[in-house]
Amino acid sequence: MTWTQTLMSYLPEEPRKRQLTVTGGIIALAAVLSAGIFATGPNAAPLEATERAWPVSVIVAEPSRQAPTFSAFGRLESHRIAHLRSDLIAPVADVLVREGEWVSRGDVLVRLDDREFHLKVLEQKAELMQASANLTSAETQLELEQQNAQHFQSRHQVAQNKLQRHQDLYEKRLISKSLLDEVISQANQTSIEYQNHRRVLTNLPNQIAALKANVARAEALHAQAQLDLEQTVITAPFDGPILGVHAAPGDHTNLSVPLVDIAAADATEVRVQVPDDHVARFREALAAGLGISAASEHGQLSLSRIAAQVRQGQTGTDAFFTFAGDRLMHYSIGRVIDLEVTLPAEADLVALPVQAIYDSRKVFKVVESRLVSVEVDRIGAYEDDHGYRVLVRNPDLHAGDQIITTQLPRAIDGLLVDVANPSSDSH
Repeated sequence: MTWTQTLMSYLPEEPRKRQLTVTGGIIALAAVLSAGIFATGPNAAPLEATERAWPVSVIVAEPSRQAPTFSAFGRLESHRIAHLRSDLIAPVADVLVREGEWVSRGDVLVRLDDREFHLKVLEQKAELMQASANLTSAETQLELEQQNAQHFQSRHQVAQNKLQRHQDLYEKRLISKSLLDEVISQANQTSIEYQNHRRVLTNLPNQIAALKANVARAEALHAQAQLDLEQTVITAPFDGPILGVHAAPGDHTNLSVPLVDIAAADATEVRVQVPDDHVARFREALAAGLGISAASEHGQLSLSRIAAQVRQGQTGTDAFFTFAGDRLMHYSIGRVIDLEVTLPAEADLVALPVQAIYDSRKVFKVVESRLVSVEVDRIGAYEDDHGYRVLVRNPDLHAGDQIITTQLPRAIDGLLVDVANPSSDSH
């Protein structure tokens, strides 16, 4: 008899009781097996979590006095550009320059047809001669009247004395009434002539003054005609390049249209848009008389002034640089050039590589193997034998502080780091 048959002999004969007995036995067997597994299993000790240390490179902070620099683009301009027009309405006879040519002060640029203006000069010269002749005639008359003044006065006095004698004779009945009337008539005529002489003598200075005014007016008109004639030749007001020519032989001048555009060479300057971060330093440097220079492939420049307003469409303030010395720029107005602008030196600046800067204005220093963030002010930059450096400043940065130069994607305060170059210097 097998063990299975032996086991079956102990089970109840009723099917329901048999099923319950088997189920209970299975459950009891499972419980015994589970207890045995837990009783005989190994004891697992919990694992301790370890914090990861991120490897970083550092640079040692060395605050010092540095002259910040920044790169900028400048546009070559001239603050004196003449748009030469003519006040005369005349045909253009000749144009002697072309765009881009360099001219000197006094060089002839454009000639206008001057025939009409020559005739005007002759006409005004004749008017002047006529006015001068009238004035001379009046002055001569005055001189003669002054010479005759004593004669008229003496004649008037003689007539009055004669009249008095005849009146005395008439009262004594020595002469007739008709003779007295004749003497009275002669005396009256003499008085009228004398009074006319005095009126002419008194009025002649006024006539002479009016004639002098006519002469002055004629001289002015003659000078104006002469000036108009001279203005038919348009010359360069200063040395510089011709920026544009807007006339050709056969054209007629128009008061609203320039004939030639010319820029003054000695007024050449470079307009640079200054970033907002540096505008205050520019103004402080100008107020304090400190120099701000710029270097370009065309030579050294120095700051001359700062614009008083921000131009429409721009966000920065314009600064104007001039070339050192009396050098004349033979370059195209409007040309864009590269500049390296050097600001006045400032103290307590720390030079860091670009990769040490986080979010434009933050760096991390290592304190007891953990990161500590420091907000910094970006003052500028400079380039030396070790490459491009950003100059920053913050009172919390001290000499000897270790600044990480590794860009960590998860750099936060308190992060554990492992300095890979603990003996690194500022380079």
